[in-house]
Amino acid sequence: MGTNLATEPYLACPGCISGLVGEIGIAANMAVFIMLGVLVLVLGSFLGFIFYLARKAKLSEVDEH
Repeated sequence: MGTNLATEPYLACPGCISGLVGEIGIAANMAVFIMLGVLVLVLGSFLGFIFYLARKAKLSEVDEH
């Protein structure tokens, strides 16, 4: 099965093959950067929430003693 996959030709969209020049290329690159920005924002928010919960739990332990 693995050797069969290696003999198959790879398929790519025409934009990937041609290199996307001009306004379409700029738009595609900006779309990728915007999606990366959203990803960083969501993961950063999640990490911030985890730190918030850890700090809140630590302060709760201190108040109990």
